Amino acid sequence: MMINDSSDQPRSLRLPSWLLRVLIAVVVLLIILVTFGALSYSRLSNRASLADDLQIENQILRDYTERVHRLEKDLQTNHILLRRMMELAGIEASPEFPSADSIQSEAELVGLSERIEPAAADTDGDTDPSVPEGIPMSGTISRSFVPDESEELRRHFGLDIAAKEGSPVYATASGRVEFAGWDETFGNYLILDQLNGYKTYYGHNRAILVSVGDAIRKNELIALCGNTGRSSAPHLHYEIRYEGAPVNPEEYMNVELLKQAE
Repeated sequence: MMINDSSDQPRSLRLPSWLLRVLIAVVVLLIILVTFGALSYSRLSNRASLADDLQIENQILRDYTERVHRLEKDLQTNHILLRRMMELAGIEASPEFPSADSIQSEAELVGLSERIEPAAADTDGDTDPSVPEGIPMSGTISRSFVPDESEELRRHFGLDIAAKEGSPVYATASGRVEFAGWDETFGNYLILDQLNGYKTYYGHNRAILVSVGDAIRKNELIALCGNTGRSSAPHLHYEIRYEGAPVNPEEYMNVELLKQAE
């Protein structure tokens, strides 16, 4: 209803019924859209919160799994080492973890340690730990460093050390794992970058006990001797390179600790 300014008589305005229905439909549609939008926003907000919670839980689970795998790896390594030490000392090793009764006394422990030749026996604690020094594994030199041989097949840029399969292999210098994986020639192959121009190479391993990116300390256990790749018997192929050029590993160790092969 409308009122004219010049007259006291009111005038009525009638809307067509179709227009009224359209207006009602628009209002109802707006209400539906607003309600749907509010519900959708609530659902999305809840999903986002749930996704954040799941992401946190997944990260916690990944960290826990990684710790469990690391502990399993350490246990396996320690078991292998203990069995190897007992074999070298002439003590019968059980396939299971030994009990406290398997070694009778402290004196036997001392005797055990004295009968095992340490891989780093010729290192000097005052030297730079990132410079290769010492022997990576106790054993016998089966092939020497021969870089200048006229026949390419006879060239040898490292030192081969023969030993019983499963013998522990140690890092001769601190550094970071650049490569740990399979190589057609060297089998289970490990490369440590000393980050000072030096790199050390360890080939034909039965098992690699470190991963790419790991920070390695000098004399740390890194692998177990094996017969993988192009190899006819268990041994370690050990190389030292400086600025990319191979150098004689014997110049960085006390060769007397390794018996020359007959």
